[in-house]
Amino acid sequence: MASTIPLEDMGDYVNQNKETFDRLGTSATEVEELDHMAKLALPGFQMLLAGGRVLDVGCGVGIDSLRLKRHMLDVQGLDISEVMLAEAKRLVAGVPFWQGDFRALPFEPDSFDGVWANGSLFYVTTADLRQTLQEVRRILKTGGVFFASYLQGEDEFYRNSLYHRCYRPEELEQYYREAGFKTFDQSLETSGNKYVCILAVK
Repeated sequence: MASTIPLEDMGDYVNQNKETFDRLGTSATEVEELDHMAKLALPGFQMLLAGGRVLDVGCGVGIDSLRLKRHMLDVQGLDISEVMLAEAKRLVAGVPFWQGDFRALPFEPDSFDGVWANGSLFYVTTADLRQTLQEVRRILKTGGVFFASYLQGEDEFYRNSLYHRCYRPEELEQYYREAGFKTFDQSLETSGNKYVCILAVK
């Protein structure tokens, strides 16, 4: 049952999220809906790319990493869960996968032409999302492309021991502007307008 959690009672929510993903794997996420969004978003994302080096942030077991690879992109994946990364390495040959925190991405500035974050950034608080956006911008080359999908709404809650934060489109637009991104209208058909999808350029 979802419930609102006061921030002061959350403790180390990132570590709790990690432990939950280690335990539940892909059963913790709505894989079919995220797969649907990936299919719709990828053509626009790829059209804007000036080069092929892409980071899949929150790659999980590598489902989207494999999709990006099949579209001839030079993809790397990053996730906080070693258990899910071990499965990604087994399922997706020839792709480097890294363990790391969204808030401090372990890459040099201007390292990637694109960053892909499908269904991963709504697991962080608003403050941590704003820090993550700064990190994404830092590792993107000038003109680099950034795609991300978020739960739509105004709540924060735990489900299956995972912290979730929902966002209104105008709220996300503000955070992206503050981080120095130019955003594009990204209207994707999702069930009941459950998700907000944003395509942006550094």
